[in-house]
Amino acid sequence: MLQQRILVSRDRQIVTNYDRCVLNLVGQHLMYTDENTSKFNQEQQILTQFKQVFEQLGAIIVTAEGQLLLITQRGEQLLNQYFSPYTQHSLPEPLQNWFKHQISLLISNGKVSSLCLPLHIEQLGKQLLVRLISNVIGELYILILEEQELQSFSVSSLELIGLTRREAEVLFWVAQDKSNAAIAKVLGCSQGTVRKHQEHIHRKLGVQTRTAAVMVALEKLGLLKGSFVAISS
Repeated sequence: MLQQRILVSRDRQIVTNYDRCVLNLVGQHLMYTDENTSKFNQEQQILTQFKQVFEQLGAIIVTAEGQLLLITQRGEQLLNQYFSPYTQHSLPEPLQNWFKHQISLLISNGKVSSLCLPLHIEQLGKQLLVRLISNVIGELYILILEEQELQSFSVSSLELIGLTRREAEVLFWVAQDKSNAAIAKVLGCSQGTVRKHQEHIHRKLGVQTRTAAVMVALEKLGLLKGSFVAISS
Protein backbone atom coordinates (compact mmCIF):
# COMPACT_ATOMS: atom_id res chain seq x y z
CA MET A 1 0.00 0.00 0.00
CA LEU A 2 2.74 2.45 0.92
CA GLN A 3 4.52 1.94 -2.38
CA GLN A 4 1.29 2.61 -4.28
CA ARG A 5 1.05 6.01 -2.60
CA ILE A 6 4.55 7.08 -3.64
CA LEU A 7 4.31 9.04 -6.87
CA VAL A 8 7.92 9.54 -7.87
CA SER A 9 10.08 6.65 -6.76
CA ARG A 10 9.53 3.03 -5.79
CA ASP A 11 13.04 2.48 -4.43
CA ARG A 12 12.82 0.47 -1.19
CA GLN A 13 15.50 2.53 0.56
CA ILE A 14 13.45 5.66 -0.06
CA VAL A 15 10.43 3.96 1.45
CA THR A 16 12.53 3.35 4.57
CA ASN A 17 13.48 7.02 4.67
CA TYR A 18 9.81 7.95 4.33
CA ASP A 19 8.91 5.80 7.32
CA ARG A 20 11.74 7.30 9.36
CA CYS A 21 10.57 10.76 8.42
CA VAL A 22 7.03 10.10 9.60
CA LEU A 23 8.31 8.50 12.78
CA ASN A 24 10.43 11.54 13.58
CA LEU A 25 7.47 13.81 13.02
CA VAL A 26 5.34 11.99 15.57
CA GLY A 27 8.26 11.43 17.93
CA GLN A 28 7.77 7.69 18.00
CA HIS A 29 10.30 4.89 17.45
CA LEU A 30 9.21 1.40 16.53
CA MET A 31 10.77 -1.26 18.74
CA TYR A 32 11.11 -4.55 16.89
CA THR A 33 11.38 -6.88 19.90
CA ASP A 34 9.25 -9.69 21.25
CA GLU A 35 9.10 -8.03 24.69
CA ASN A 36 7.43 -4.92 23.25
CA THR A 37 4.76 -6.51 21.06
CA SER A 38 1.94 -4.49 22.63
CA LYS A 39 3.87 -1.24 22.37
CA PHE A 40 4.85 -2.09 18.81
CA ASN A 41 1.23 -2.67 17.80
CA GLN A 42 0.18 0.61 19.39
CA GLU A 43 2.95 2.54 17.65
CA GLN A 44 2.14 0.83 14.36
CA GLN A 45 -1.41 2.15 14.67
CA ILE A 46 -0.10 5.64 15.41
CA LEU A 47 2.24 5.41 12.44
CA THR A 48 -0.55 4.26 10.10
CA GLN A 49 -2.89 7.02 11.26
CA PHE A 50 -0.21 9.66 10.94
CA LYS A 51 0.72 8.51 7.45
CA GLN A 52 -2.88 8.94 6.40
CA VAL A 53 -2.90 12.51 7.74
CA PHE A 54 0.57 13.24 6.36
CA GLU A 55 -0.37 12.13 2.87
CA GLN A 56 -3.38 14.44 2.84
CA LEU A 57 -0.94 17.34 3.12
CA GLY A 58 0.97 18.86 0.27
CA ALA A 59 4.27 17.31 1.32
CA ILE A 60 7.53 16.83 -0.59
CA ILE A 61 10.75 15.15 0.51
CA VAL A 62 13.85 16.50 -1.23
CA THR A 63 17.61 16.21 -0.97
CA ALA A 64 19.84 19.14 -0.07
CA GLU A 65 20.46 19.58 -3.80
CA GLY A 66 16.73 19.98 -4.45
CA GLN A 67 16.19 16.56 -6.01
CA LEU A 68 12.58 15.51 -5.54
CA LEU A 69 12.38 12.06 -3.94
CA LEU A 70 8.83 11.69 -2.65
CA ILE A 71 5.67 13.69 -3.11
CA THR A 72 2.14 13.21 -1.82
CA GLN A 73 -0.82 13.36 -4.17
CA ARG A 74 -1.89 16.72 -2.72
CA GLY A 75 1.65 18.03 -3.15
CA GLU A 76 1.62 17.07 -6.82
CA GLN A 77 -1.75 18.79 -7.29
CA LEU A 78 -0.45 22.03 -5.78
CA LEU A 79 2.75 21.97 -7.85
CA ASN A 80 0.70 21.53 -11.01
CA GLN A 81 -1.63 24.33 -9.96
CA TYR A 82 0.97 26.93 -9.01
CA PHE A 83 4.04 25.94 -11.05
CA SER A 84 2.69 24.15 -14.14
CA PRO A 85 4.42 22.79 -16.04
CA TYR A 86 7.09 21.15 -13.90
CA THR A 87 9.26 18.05 -14.21
CA GLN A 88 8.51 15.18 -11.84
CA HIS A 89 12.11 14.72 -10.68
CA SER A 90 13.02 18.25 -9.58
CA LEU A 91 11.44 21.25 -7.89
CA PRO A 92 10.02 24.01 -10.13
CA GLU A 93 12.63 26.74 -10.69
CA PRO A 94 11.06 29.43 -8.40
CA LEU A 95 10.65 26.88 -5.61
CA GLN A 96 14.12 25.50 -6.25
CA ASN A 97 15.68 28.98 -5.93
CA TRP A 98 13.84 29.64 -2.66
CA PHE A 99 14.82 26.22 -1.29
CA LYS A 100 18.51 26.69 -2.16
CA HIS A 101 18.49 30.09 -0.45
CA GLN A 102 17.04 28.54 2.71
CA ILE A 103 19.66 25.79 2.63
CA SER A 104 22.42 28.39 2.30
CA LEU A 105 21.03 30.13 5.39
CA LEU A 106 21.01 26.84 7.24
CA ILE A 107 24.62 26.15 6.34
CA SER A 108 25.80 29.61 7.36
CA ASN A 109 23.70 29.93 10.52
CA GLY A 110 23.05 26.37 11.57
CA LYS A 111 19.38 26.79 12.39
CA VAL A 112 16.09 27.20 10.57
CA SER A 113 13.49 28.38 13.07
CA SER A 114 14.27 32.10 12.90
CA LEU A 115 15.49 32.16 9.30
CA CYS A 116 13.21 30.07 7.15
CA LEU A 117 10.22 32.26 6.38
CA PRO A 118 7.41 30.62 4.38
CA LEU A 119 7.27 31.20 0.64
CA HIS A 120 4.03 32.94 -0.43
CA ILE A 121 2.63 32.64 -3.95
CA GLU A 122 -0.70 34.29 -4.80
CA GLN A 123 -3.08 33.10 -7.51
CA LEU A 124 -6.75 33.85 -8.20
CA GLY A 125 -7.74 34.88 -4.70
CA LYS A 126 -5.73 32.13 -3.02
CA GLN A 127 -2.17 31.76 -1.84
CA LEU A 128 0.26 28.88 -1.57
CA LEU A 129 2.42 28.74 1.56
CA VAL A 130 5.55 26.59 1.43
CA ARG A 131 7.33 25.77 4.69
CA LEU A 132 10.67 24.00 5.12
CA ILE A 133 11.29 21.39 7.82
CA SER A 134 15.00 20.65 8.22
CA ASN A 135 17.08 17.95 9.90
CA VAL A 136 14.30 15.39 9.80
CA ILE A 137 15.97 12.39 8.21
CA GLY A 138 19.66 12.98 7.69
CA GLU A 139 20.33 15.04 4.59
CA LEU A 140 16.70 15.01 3.46
CA TYR A 141 14.22 17.84 3.92
CA ILE A 142 10.44 18.17 3.94
CA LEU A 143 8.52 20.92 2.19
CA ILE A 144 4.95 21.40 3.44
CA LEU A 145 2.62 23.04 0.89
CA GLU A 146 -0.60 24.62 2.12
CA GLU A 147 -3.22 26.50 0.13
CA GLN A 148 -5.17 29.27 1.86
CA GLU A 149 -7.88 31.72 0.92
CA LEU A 150 -6.60 35.30 0.78
CA GLN A 151 -8.04 37.42 3.55
CA SER A 152 -10.12 40.51 2.80
CA PHE A 153 -9.96 43.67 4.89
CA SER A 154 -13.27 43.23 6.66
CA VAL A 155 -14.68 43.50 10.15
CA SER A 156 -14.75 39.72 10.44
CA SER A 157 -11.13 39.32 9.35
CA LEU A 158 -10.00 42.04 11.77
CA GLU A 159 -11.57 40.06 14.61
CA LEU A 160 -9.29 37.17 13.65
CA ILE A 161 -6.20 39.23 14.53
CA GLY A 162 -7.36 39.78 18.11
CA LEU A 163 -9.69 42.79 17.97
CA THR A 164 -13.14 42.87 19.52
CA ARG A 165 -16.12 43.34 17.21
CA ARG A 166 -16.43 47.05 17.99
CA GLU A 167 -12.66 47.61 17.73
CA ALA A 168 -12.71 45.87 14.36
CA GLU A 169 -15.57 48.11 13.21
CA VAL A 170 -13.67 51.23 14.30
CA LEU A 171 -10.48 50.19 12.52
CA PHE A 172 -12.44 49.25 9.40
CA TRP A 173 -13.84 52.76 9.16
CA VAL A 174 -10.47 54.30 10.00
CA ALA A 175 -9.14 52.48 6.94
CA GLN A 176 -11.90 54.17 4.90
CA ASP A 177 -10.46 57.54 6.03
CA LYS A 178 -13.45 58.34 8.22
CA SER A 179 -13.02 60.93 10.98
CA ASN A 180 -13.79 60.06 14.59
CA ALA A 181 -16.99 62.09 14.33
CA ALA A 182 -18.08 60.18 11.22
CA ILE A 183 -17.22 56.82 12.81
CA ALA A 184 -19.18 57.74 15.93
CA LYS A 185 -22.20 58.59 13.79
CA VAL A 186 -22.00 55.31 11.84
CA LEU A 187 -21.63 53.21 15.01
CA GLY A 188 -24.10 55.18 17.09
CA CYS A 189 -21.70 56.09 19.89
CA SER A 190 -19.77 59.09 21.15
CA GLN A 191 -16.43 60.35 19.81
CA GLY A 192 -14.95 59.62 23.22
CA THR A 193 -15.95 55.97 22.88
CA VAL A 194 -14.34 55.85 19.43
CA ARG A 195 -11.12 57.29 20.84
CA LYS A 196 -11.15 54.72 23.65
CA HIS A 197 -11.52 51.90 21.12
CA GLN A 198 -8.63 53.36 19.13
CA GLU A 199 -6.45 53.36 22.26
CA HIS A 200 -7.21 49.66 22.72
CA ILE A 201 -6.47 48.97 19.04
CA HIS A 202 -3.14 50.80 19.19
CA ARG A 203 -2.12 48.93 22.33
CA LYS A 204 -3.03 45.54 20.88
CA LEU A 205 -1.20 46.21 17.61
CA GLY A 206 1.76 47.96 19.23
CA VAL A 207 1.37 51.24 17.31
CA GLN A 208 0.73 54.89 18.07
CA THR A 209 -1.12 56.23 15.01
CA ARG A 210 -4.20 55.45 12.97
CA THR A 211 -2.16 54.89 9.82
CA ALA A 212 0.22 52.50 11.59
CA ALA A 213 -2.73 50.54 12.97
CA VAL A 214 -4.12 50.02 9.46
CA MET A 215 -0.69 49.03 8.09
CA VAL A 216 -0.07 46.48 10.86
CA ALA A 217 -3.54 45.02 10.36
CA LEU A 218 -2.88 44.71 6.62
CA GLU A 219 0.40 42.96 7.35
CA LYS A 220 -1.20 40.52 9.79
CA LEU A 221 -3.85 39.69 7.20
CA GLY A 222 -1.24 39.14 4.50
CA LEU A 223 -2.57 42.04 2.41
CA LEU A 224 0.30 44.49 2.67
CA LYS A 225 1.93 43.52 -0.65
CA GLY A 226 -1.16 43.97 -2.81
CA SER A 227 -4.45 45.77 -3.07
CA PHE A 228 -7.25 44.81 -0.72
CA VAL A 229 -10.99 44.73 -0.85
CA ALA A 230 -12.90 46.46 1.95
CA ILE A 231 -16.07 44.64 2.99
CA SER A 232 -18.37 46.07 5.63
CA SER A 233 -19.51 42.73 7.02
